Amino acid sequence: MAHKIRQLFSMASLLLSLPLASYASSQYWSLQQSLEQAITSSPELKQSLAEIGAREAAVKTATLWPDPDIELRIDNTLEKERNSNGYDLTEITVSQAIPLSRLTHQEAVATAQLSAAQHQQLANALDIQNRVAHIYYALQRASERLRLTEQRVAFADKLKQSGQKNSNTIVRYLTPLEKARLQIIREQAHQSVVNAEGKYNEVLTEFYKILGIDANSAIQLDSIETVTLVPALTDLQQQQNTHPLLSYQKLQLQAAANSIELARNNVMDDPTISLSRVREVFDNDEEAVYALMLNLQIPIQNRKSSAVSQARYTASQQRIELARIQRELQINLQRSHAHLHHLVKQTENYKARVLGPAKHVLKLSQQGFRSGELGVLSLVDANNTFFDAKEHYLELLYQSQRELADIKLYAGLPQVDSLDQKRDQ
Repeated sequence: MAHKIRQLFSMASLLLSLPLASYASSQYWSLQQSLEQAITSSPELKQSLAEIGAREAAVKTATLWPDPDIELRIDNTLEKERNSNGYDLTEITVSQAIPLSRLTHQEAVATAQLSAAQHQQLANALDIQNRVAHIYYALQRASERLRLTEQRVAFADKLKQSGQKNSNTIVRYLTPLEKARLQIIREQAHQSVVNAEGKYNEVLTEFYKILGIDANSAIQLDSIETVTLVPALTDLQQQQNTHPLLSYQKLQLQAAANSIELARNNVMDDPTISLSRVREVFDNDEEAVYALMLNLQIPIQNRKSSAVSQARYTASQQRIELARIQRELQINLQRSHAHLHHLVKQTENYKARVLGPAKHVLKLSQQGFRSGELGVLSLVDANNTFFDAKEHYLELLYQSQRELADIKLYAGLPQVDSLDQKRDQ
């Protein structure tokens, strides 16, 4: 746990000192680079750093004694005794408030709030990593979809050329119906490219925005990978017990509990000790009179029970919020884990039973078309079946990666530091 917190905190804070868009000049972007760049330029994490700084200052302030007060009195009392006109400094009083047990409880509240702010930063870092991972996988999907549509266009153009004279190929006779069908297929392929380009540019804009890089940067990504191993649920649940969001809320609850004790000791103002020096005239001689005074507030109204009651209600709200967060994390983790388990199996079955056979049928159809056994429409159907299967398989890969990213978020794991994965039995 300590290693994970240090790693998360390092990623969330130390990376903020890196220059903005440190990878912006590179065409290739890995998930690791994307995460680091997004954290570097994240305004949310910069705000959380400022919050931590404010909480650190609050801890120092909570342990400080109140500043002493000094009171000066200038009047004409002495001059009246001398039967003359004028004003003199006749009294100096220095007062110091004495905090009893209040400072201890103030420091406890401020310290808990500082630790909560640090864990909130870790939770924010996990949330940003999750958002970046979603956009990164969506961009991979959009990029590969665009590539698929371009392949469809190339196939449609190649089919159109099959009915034209060419010294390198056999001229195939195409009926008017086949020509019309090929023209429709070709136009549909071009429309699909336009649509895929639009979706790719939309996701790319989101990618630029969340990373804070130049919108004219060239982007190159790896192909989306297959999720083959599902992390064991018991390991994930164990990791979830130290989730930064849970730690944050527990510290908020601790701060609220400390506020109850602070309320018990903060009902009355601090007692004040004052030392005064007064110039008086006795038998026509001026002398200094010293006095020591103690100032105590008299609690006529019962403010203590009201203040303590208010602090207890606040603590109760924090306790309820902790239970709510814990329940949601547990439910979301179990749901995403079950869904990912299903997606991995579905992907494996789809690849073996649909994508593989569709690829084989396309290969046989191409051979049959070249030998003259099959017509062009049979080849078109086989090609469409393969590309549709490839696109659906790509969607399954994307959903699996997205679900795995959510699992890491709910378990409190960074996106680039995976748990030792164990296949569930």
